[in-house]
Amino acid sequence: MAKLSAAERQAQIVELLSSNGTMKAVDLADYFQVSRETIRRDLIALSEAGTVKKWFGGALPVNDFSVKPVDTRLMDHQDIKMKLCEKAMEFIPEHAVLYLDTGSTVLCFAKLLQQLSGYTIITNSISALNALLESNHQIIMTGGTVNAQVMSTYGMQTTSLLKTLRVDAAILGTSGFDRHKGPSTNHFEDAEIKKAAIDSAQTSIVLTDSRKATYSSLTQYANWRDIDYLITDSGISAETVQQLSEMTTVVQA
Repeated sequence: MAKLSAAERQAQIVELLSSNGTMKAVDLADYFQVSRETIRRDLIALSEAGTVKKWFGGALPVNDFSVKPVDTRLMDHQDIKMKLCEKAMEFIPEHAVLYLDTGSTVLCFAKLLQQLSGYTIITNSISALNALLESNHQIIMTGGTVNAQVMSTYGMQTTSLLKTLRVDAAILGTSGFDRHKGPSTNHFEDAEIKKAAIDSAQTSIVLTDSRKATYSSLTQYANWRDIDYLITDSGISAETVQQLSEMTTVVQA
């Protein structure tokens, strides 16, 4: 990376945090190939300017724990997300009953299912429903209150239905899970739905690109020991894989 001025580096730090959420100072130092002390000074300057918040050895944007619309996130690292989805299909029997979570990576999984037939798919994701409307699957949409930002339903109707069902596999996403002991989300209502889906599933699979291991989100919805497979890409660090492998089966696509 070409050497940047402090102002240029700080502007890029703000962009990275806006895209990724919370990041550690050590990861920012590695990214910009500068010392931790340089990053520390950058974060102090940005914090004093009110642009970022310093937090536990790193920083987060002022609007961290917010959620971008799913259609916006769909285009981020789309090739990686599709590889994760293709790998997940190796753990799913033909004509299975599936629960599809919300989120951009699971939406990629729904788009992959467009090419197949004979599955029963239960979802609270309006985006996944739209992607599968013309497919040759049986689709069951949960009821509930509509969250227009993340294009999903939530509430008692959603969780009550899931508690009555048994599915072969729950396909789940996660927000940043650094400093959590399991997959996470930015919405408490979403956490309750994910918990109900895990309880109803014979197999639970979390799909996430490796960036999610380096920043944090609001609330943990399960312990990694509750998850059968964590499917991620090769960008995740060996140290993180070792830690996660003590609690769940980590599969790298």
